[in-house]
Amino acid sequence: MQPIITCLVAGLQYLIHPQKIGSIQETINPDVLLPVTLLTTDEIFGDLDGILDLLDDYDDVFTPDFGSVLIEKPGPGQSNASQLDSFNDRPSRQLYQLEGINGRSNGFSELPSGPYFLHGPNLHQAWRLYNDDLDAFTFGVIPDNPSQPNEFQVLASLSSQGDSKSIAVPSRLYHPRPSPRKPLSGIRISINDFMSLNGTQSSLSSRAWASLYSSAAATTAEFAQKLIDLGAVIVGKTKASQLGTGVEWVDEQAPWTPRGDGYRVISGNSVGAAAGLAGYEWLQRSIGSDDRGLSAQHGVYSIAPSPESASQDGILHFSRYGVPGNTRLFSRSLEDLLTLTISCLSINSPKTSLPERIIYPIDLHSSFDTSPKPLMSEVFVALERFLGVEVEPVSLEKIWNETRPEDAHDEGMQLYMKEYSDKFHKQPFVEATPQFLWNVGKLVTKSKYEEHLNHLKIYRKWFHKHIMAIDSTPNAEVIMILPCGSSESRYRDEPTIPPTTSEGVTPENLAPILGVPHLAVPFAQVPYESRISGRTEYQPVWRTLTTRTTATTWPCNNFRALQMNYKIDSGLKNGGGVRGTLSRAGCLDRGPPSSHGPLRLSVGVSGAYAASFTMAEPTNTPVPASTPRANSPVPPVPLFSHPGSPLSPAKVAMASSTKLRVLHIGDPTKYNPDTYAKFSSQFDVVRPSTEERQRPEFIQALKQKRWGDFHAIFRPFWGTGGEMGLWDAELVGLLPETVKVFASAGAGFDWADTKLLGERGIIYCNSGLAASDAVADFSIAMIISTFRQLPWCMNSAISNDQEDFQTCHREVTAQAHNLRGQVLAFIGFGNIGQQIAARCHHGFGMSIHYYDVFPKPASVTEPLKATAHDSLESLLGSADCVILCTPAGDGALINETSLKLFRRGSRFVNIARGSLVDEDALAKALEDGQVSTAALDVHANEPAVHAGLLDFARKGRVMLTCHNAGGTVETHVGFEELSMRNIMAVLSGADAITPVNLHYLKK
Repeated sequence: MQPIITCLVAGLQYLIHPQKIGSIQETINPDVLLPVTLLTTDEIFGDLDGILDLLDDYDDVFTPDFGSVLIEKPGPGQSNASQLDSFNDRPSRQLYQLEGINGRSNGFSELPSGPYFLHGPNLHQAWRLYNDDLDAFTFGVIPDNPSQPNEFQVLASLSSQGDSKSIAVPSRLYHPRPSPRKPLSGIRISINDFMSLNGTQSSLSSRAWASLYSSAAATTAEFAQKLIDLGAVIVGKTKASQLGTGVEWVDEQAPWTPRGDGYRVISGNSVGAAAGLAGYEWLQRSIGSDDRGLSAQHGVYSIAPSPESASQDGILHFSRYGVPGNTRLFSRSLEDLLTLTISCLSINSPKTSLPERIIYPIDLHSSFDTSPKPLMSEVFVALERFLGVEVEPVSLEKIWNETRPEDAHDEGMQLYMKEYSDKFHKQPFVEATPQFLWNVGKLVTKSKYEEHLNHLKIYRKWFHKHIMAIDSTPNAEVIMILPCGSSESRYRDEPTIPPTTSEGVTPENLAPILGVPHLAVPFAQVPYESRISGRTEYQPVWRTLTTRTTATTWPCNNFRALQMNYKIDSGLKNGGGVRGTLSRAGCLDRGPPSSHGPLRLSVGVSGAYAASFTMAEPTNTPVPASTPRANSPVPPVPLFSHPGSPLSPAKVAMASSTKLRVLHIGDPTKYNPDTYAKFSSQFDVVRPSTEERQRPEFIQALKQKRWGDFHAIFRPFWGTGGEMGLWDAELVGLLPETVKVFASAGAGFDWADTKLLGERGIIYCNSGLAASDAVADFSIAMIISTFRQLPWCMNSAISNDQEDFQTCHREVTAQAHNLRGQVLAFIGFGNIGQQIAARCHHGFGMSIHYYDVFPKPASVTEPLKATAHDSLESLLGSADCVILCTPAGDGALINETSLKLFRRGSRFVNIARGSLVDEDALAKALEDGQVSTAALDVHANEPAVHAGLLDFARKGRVMLTCHNAGGTVETHVGFEELSMRNIMAVLSGADAITPVNLHYLKK
């Protein structure tokens, strides 16, 4: 066991990992302990403050205090002695240089930039210690070698107050982004106490078991080792019920729930795994044993795979329901759960289509379901409409009676009891529930047990044949919906319910008996009056989706196909201990203590349905709240209901609504459930159908005032919502006088007459700000392509012509240039242009020049050392590369006249609008060498591409792409978010965030 050192930095507790990974060149006090930041030379002598701010935003281990002492990585261009002395003359920071990297950390080809500790001259990783306030963990662990984990060491550290264990987590910066080879890279995961981990013990929440089997494990369970091999960081082992079945929690204190008032009884085997994931933002996934009821109690997604998918080697399981124990995977996100499932399970199943049947066993729902019945009816109706099939209520008892088939232990615990008695000369303490179950088991003979197992096989075969049958498509699926957990409240100070045996089939044992995967998912929450907190609290209502197939990912994929909101927040607010409440289709929101009164929210589901819930107001929003909180209890909120849904026709909704109305044109939102929930609760959202958005029908609807006097127009996705064509005088003239704002996805706005809208008093807001990162990143590739002749290089390589390859290899070097010192000239210097300039100046050392009709302040130009030009002519003559970053206007800016002003042999990039370029003139300029190379993402007659430019692309002179610069998932997330926030701001009386036509509005 290696000695562990802990310390405080900025009031936060840290662990210095004992492995030395390098040392500095300078001589310092061998006992000194310093928080430091390791950076490259370019990072230190570039935009240092920006780099440190970025680390602080991204990494929960890094704090600004780590930035006072810097360590420079060795490498080309390392600073010399004079630079070092000059830097150290600054009073605020000290700079040292790294001498070498310890050979034991050979898992890193290069130490990542990020926070570390200097202990004397030696460099160590920094691990932050988080308090286990929920008592969810048996203990935390750290690996002997973080880059190649093999053996683990148990942490004995306590919180700074000494009232809870501490769990150590490494910096997020130590690990590369997830990749196909390591899809779980850097993901922090806990494992169940029943899972073997080399160097640690399993206690099974039993003092007797821990006393008998006190030696640390010498191997790691196969499943845990696979997690490690995929890049996951195992941070600890979580508590499990005693011997897998206990509920009394005598030898250990039961974990606390972060949901509701925090005092509800939580039961089940993987109680620590679920509680920790539900409560701690710093924990990203957890692995437990098969106990889906925990998902219901804690509000997290979970899936139990089919038994053959996950190796059980090295995991202690206790057979229940006559089937072997199984592993369960927990996550706060359905998407993350799917990634985890695919990554770490052995999955080989046929491709399945959408389900042809939806069934729910009425016997189980009527006997075991305590959730409000209206909630389930709403779910069933929504599923029917979405999948196009009717929900079938089935009676298992009735079908069993009609189709009953005619042919209708190992000594693990015995060995434990004997070994304990032989060693300690007494019987071990066992909680009442496992002891009760053992006593029942003692009455079952081996032959009777084998008979029971055979009955289960018969029942399993019967169930698949008569209940889950499909007559048509062989790979089609059946969804079976089962209750999950109880919505009744029981508190920790109440007596434990005496153990009993379960008779027949229950929601808990059906899926394990059938041997199929089962996914626990959220769909609503219900209020309850807490006698602990004295106020209304909320608890989640969940369901299990079970299928007939053994394809583990199938339930995740198909529930995701419903496009439900599937992100859940942790239930404890950092530092505040604020309990979370279920807020949107399975989402838990962290609200301030005084804001447990809910806001009504709606979350769109596949466009036609939405989930309405309650949540605390989001923090850090630029949009002022305009809806007062409700402080009284609210009834259970149905899942699928919003004004645009077939379940709640628009006309009916509009008749009773007193809220401002928003016309939502195009596809439903896909990425921002939190904001859309707030948006659709604050406004009466009406979404015309695809047919109604066709121009003739759209015009007719406006004339008929089919959607009433709406106040805003919302287009969340540029791919749809434009079916009515150009927003010209014909359309704008038909808009109600009530319209105040038109917010659309996308950076361009040449599809709308923004001048005419402004004159009507309508603010038009685009979402170009959301695309700035994507466009800037893409533009870097295009700029590099023009200087480094990338189209030529790529064409020669893919031609598979050896002579072309040799020619390119030999001759391209005479025409390619480095970017450093080159003049990059911007036509238009708005947000996107500035983003590109920052990357090119700080990252590549380019000189920035620009021309813009709106002069930029010193706060923008000085960090970039940007030179402003008072005319386009002046700018073009100074440039090595010209990039077009301005909105579309009247006519082509780049034409025969302006191209003659280019420096001969310069380069041209267009990421703005194709209409701004005379493509014939550009082709001619390329032909005569006025322009050497070009890169065009946009084209004048999209989707057609200019024939002359195509010819130059084939010759390797031009890079051509398909209007892809802004096309990323993150961009679409931002488009939606920004459009909604613009509308919320304007309609609440605040300023628009990204208006483009304020200069046209009447004063």
